[in-house]
This record gives sequence, C-alpha cells and structure tokens, in this order.
Amino acid sequence: MALSGDLSEFPLTDIIQLVDLSKQTGAVHLQGQRGQQVYEGWLYFRDGKIIGAKMGTTAPLEAAYLFFTFHAGPFRFYEGMLPETPTISQSNEMIIMEGIMRQDAWSEVANQVPSLSMIPRLVPNPSASGGEISLEADEWRVLTMVNGRNTVAQIAQRSGLGEMRTSEIVARLLRDGLVEKRDILLSEALFPDLERIVLAALGTSARALVYESYTRAGISDQNTATREQITAALDFFEAAATRAFGSAAVRQPVTDMRALAQQVLSSL
Repeated sequence: MALSGDLSEFPLTDIIQLVDLSKQTGAVHLQGQRGQQVYEGWLYFRDGKIIGAKMGTTAPLEAAYLFFTFHAGPFRFYEGMLPETPTISQSNEMIIMEGIMRQDAWSEVANQVPSLSMIPRLVPNPSASGGEISLEADEWRVLTMVNGRNTVAQIAQRSGLGEMRTSEIVARLLRDGLVEKRDILLSEALFPDLERIVLAALGTSARALVYESYTRAGISDQNTATREQITAALDFFEAAATRAFGSAAVRQPVTDMRALAQQVLSSL
C-alpha cells in the first residue's frame, strides 16, 4: 500500500483508520513537529492493529500517544516492516482516544512551554504571587530540579516523567507563579554543546576548526550571535571539516549541530 504525505494534511487518526481498514502489516515512519521541536519515530501494525511504536528512548505506548501531538511533518508507510517483539496490546480505538486527549492537552501546554530547550528558574518571592499552593509528588520532583540551568528536556530525562508530563508540570508552575522563564544565553545553551558534538565525533583536533568558523562568521560575542552568523559558522565548519576528515565522518555531527542550533534558536 502506497501511503505517504504530511501530517498537516493527513492526521495520524486517519492514517491508523486507513491501515486498520485495509488490514495492512508494516510500519509508518513519522518525522513530526511538536511545538518548536522536531522528532521522528515508527508506528508498527500487524493486520491493521497497532503492535508497537518507537521514538528514541520513550516507552512504546507513550511514543504512540505522543505521535498525536505532531501537527506537521512527513510520513510514509513501509509494508511488511515489524518490530522484533510486539510491545503494545491496547486497541486502536483506545490509543486514538488517549492520543486525541494528549493532542488537546499539548495544545494548551505549548502556549506556555513552546520548546523543551526552555530553561525555567525559581521565582525569588513566590509567596507574593498568591495564596497557598498544593503540589503533588511529581510536581515537587520537577520543582526541585528547577535551578535556572536545567532545560525542560533535561528535567524530563532526569525526573523520569517524560516530556509531556514534565511540560504539563512546568506549565502549571509557571501559571502558579512558582517559576519563570529564564532568558537563554547562547554561551550556555548552544555553543558548548556544539563543541561537544564535534569533539565526540572528530576528536580534539577539530576544535580549531570550530573556533575558526566562528571567527569567519563574525561571531566575537557568543551571546549576541545572530541566526545568520550561526548558520554561516556551521557552513564554514562543514566545508573545513569535510576537507580535513572527509564527508562520511562529518555528515552526522554536522546534522546534529544544525538540529541543535535550530532547537535552541527556536526557543529564544
């Protein structure tokens, strides 16, 4: 079955119902956008029934629900592709119902937490913002990790609560006046991680190419670097690193660097 398109025109609910109706076996690859973040993953079917899902380290059923929060992005069905072991036993109907609920909830959360790169910090005098506030155990766990340095993504990973639940809690803490959004410094949120990607993939000898690319792009103060300068710096680095290490070695780290830059810059 030839099935491909964009989630903005053909939502996941319609995809699932079409695969179910035609009793197809295979997998849908999704490259979706949620808020300002871009993700990709797989949703597996046997005889039209969902039997598995994969999106990074997210639990399979949770990944299936999160796919409903993608509001745009390409998808394609691959016939016959199956996971090694089925991991989902819930019916398609139950998954669709829960997925739609997640979709609605995320729409509200995204207005306050538009990016997982957002860095919350504690409000200095929260008592001035209102009356007594009662927090659940999960909310306390998240609040204890808010230090003005951890991103929402880092809090989600360290708390074990997942991106959706963590974002919901941060949104509530923002509404209650317990935390506030901290301005992101590129010297903290972007440039150190760009260098870590390079060093992990190419070694310390590539560090000089990184610094040279910043200079050529006109970046003298990292915190005032523009989107155009950062894009130019990555172009300069890719060209220089390709000459030094070869395109095969450079392709993936440069892809990771561009994805990180897009993620951080979109949260500013």
